[in-house]
Amino acid sequence: MRIAIIGGGLAGLTAAAYLSDHSDTSGTVFERSPQLGGRAFTYEKSGFTLNYGAHAVYGIDRHTLHSMEEELHLKFQSKQVDKRKVVYAKHGHLTPAPLDFVNIMKTDVLTAREKVRFVAEIAAVIGNIHHLKQHRTLGDYLNHSHASAEVKELWEHLVCSNFFITPEEARKVSGEVIAEYYHNLFLSGRPVSYILGSWATITDQLIDKIGDNEAWDIAVKEPVESITMEDGKFVLNTKTRQQLVYDQVIFAMPVQQVTKLLEDTPWASTMEPYKNNTSTEVLVYDVGFSKVVARPFHYISDMDHKIFISDVSATDYTVAPVHGQLLQGIAYLNDDFTDEEQKKQYLELKTQQMEALFDKYYPDWREFVEVKRVSKKAMVASVKNIHTNKLLPNRLAGVPFFFCGDGCEGKGELAERAFSSGRAVAQSILEQAQTKALTI
Repeated sequence: MRIAIIGGGLAGLTAAAYLSDHSDTSGTVFERSPQLGGRAFTYEKSGFTLNYGAHAVYGIDRHTLHSMEEELHLKFQSKQVDKRKVVYAKHGHLTPAPLDFVNIMKTDVLTAREKVRFVAEIAAVIGNIHHLKQHRTLGDYLNHSHASAEVKELWEHLVCSNFFITPEEARKVSGEVIAEYYHNLFLSGRPVSYILGSWATITDQLIDKIGDNEAWDIAVKEPVESITMEDGKFVLNTKTRQQLVYDQVIFAMPVQQVTKLLEDTPWASTMEPYKNNTSTEVLVYDVGFSKVVARPFHYISDMDHKIFISDVSATDYTVAPVHGQLLQGIAYLNDDFTDEEQKKQYLELKTQQMEALFDKYYPDWREFVEVKRVSKKAMVASVKNIHTNKLLPNRLAGVPFFFCGDGCEGKGELAERAFSSGRAVAQSILEQAQTKALTI
């Protein structure tokens, strides 16, 4: 069975690693960029390791990576963020972030009565009986809730932080999605961890796994430009090659790119509902210092401005030189602007707010900057997980392809959805091939 995988990000590499583990498969991973990994691309500069996609993993002990580690024999280490050094800033006041029961008791964002209410809500989520999952959106739930304004604000802020979106968008996330996400996270013994060595630790092993099967190859800087079906086979044309024939095709790229590639094909109308999906974009401010400037905490979330700063090197020592420090700031962004000038001014304001946060908690940081990278519109997820968007199923009726990626249906959010959907698609194809072989 010859398989084409279009997209060399986390999902495409995962699917290829599982498929290439079987000797009766062959195929090609097509990636239009010069490098693999997609938004999980990692590169080094002046001794610092910078990630286009944050390599934090939520609930790693219950994560798809845990299954992949065993099934694909991956080897990696991770380190948990120190929850005692995670803080919220509200109106200039610092307080422990309510990430577990100990911190909930210590935090100042809730009163004693509100803490009891919030602990009861967490217990209901863990028990999978919380009313949130019965509501269309978080906003609907909060509108019907009798909780205080502070408890409602905390729910919004938690969803902002984990889904990388603004409070307005947080209220549009499905109640069922949030309930399932926090059910998994609250049961985790390791809620937030970093992969030591960044995403490259995972992607390099997946690439090596694919390379172990000589019948598989990876083509970078080779975008697929068209696809047709002839006599039950898929015929692909790329930027450099024509009439490439495959038995099966997996799309492992952003949904918006899939719909564009298929817009002049018989399958365009079926893809129409996914055409206008919006993506999650943030402002990312990476800065590496020649020395440890300050380490008052490992993570600070500014509740007033909806920005946060992670001291990545405090958890992952591999990302900075000895005695150096790497911080990553993230600002959640609105995407509703009347014109480009308004958008430009808004992004400049967010940049100023981020630098003000650096100024306040990392004094004199500007004097020790070795590396700086500011991405004012960095994509976190190809499909923002709000109820007005539709995640793409792994299979669509009337469409002969498979789909995987963070914009597709799968377990978890962000990178986990890429891993889980890539794994599910590969397993489905292998099961179909086995069933077909048994009937012959």
